[in-house]
Amino acid sequence: MDKFMKKYSFFLTSLLGVIAVIWLVIGWGEMDMLRKLPIIYIVALAVHEIEELKFPGGFVELVTAMTGLKLKKLGLAKFGLLMFTLYATIISAFISGHVWPVMATLFIGIIEIFAHLAAARVNPKKFYSPGMLTAIIVQFPVAVYGFYYLFSNQMVKGIYWLYAFIFLLIPLFGLQAIIVKSNGQKYGEFINNARRAMLTSEGREKTKNRIK
Repeated sequence: MDKFMKKYSFFLTSLLGVIAVIWLVIGWGEMDMLRKLPIIYIVALAVHEIEELKFPGGFVELVTAMTGLKLKKLGLAKFGLLMFTLYATIISAFISGHVWPVMATLFIGIIEIFAHLAAARVNPKKFYSPGMLTAIIVQFPVAVYGFYYLFSNQMVKGIYWLYAFIFLLIPLFGLQAIIVKSNGQKYGEFINNARRAMLTSEGREKTKNRIK
C-alpha cells in the first residue's frame, strides 16, 4: 500500500477531479446546488493538489521542515489524505438536502488559505507555500460563493456550525494524529512545532535551517 500510494496518489486525485468534472457536465441540470457545491470542490482540490505536489510541488517537504516530522511512511500519509478528501466531499454530495455537510466541505477552503499563508511565512526564499495560489484563487472563491449561496437562501442554522465542525475537524485531527504517530512523532510535539514555526521567530529560523 505504501509503495502504491507513493507512486499513484497524485494520479488517483487527478482522476477523482476528472470524474467530478464529468459528473458536473452530465448532471448539472438535474442537480441542486447542495450537490453541485461539494462536487465543484472536488475539482478545486484536484487543482490544488497539482500546485502542492507537482507544479512546483514541495508542500510536504515544507510541512516536515516546519514540524520536524520524519515522514517514513509517505504512502500512508497520501492514502490518508485521499480518504479524507473522499470523506469530506463525496458524503456531502450524496447526502442531498442536508446543509451542514456542505458547510464542512466549504470550510476546508477557509482552512486552506490560512494554513498556506501561515506556512508561506517560513519559506526562506519568498513569501510562498506550494498550494497557496490555488488556495487563494480557486478554493477560497468556491468556499465564499458556497457560503454566500447558503446564507442568501437562509439555509444556515446555528446548530449546523457545530455539526459541520464535528463532521470535519474530528476526522481531520484524528487522521493527522494517526499519520504522525505512525511516523514516530508525538502528535502534541507535531502541533507545537507547527505552531512555533508559524508564530515565533525561533521556530521560523529552525524551519529555514531544515529547508536549507
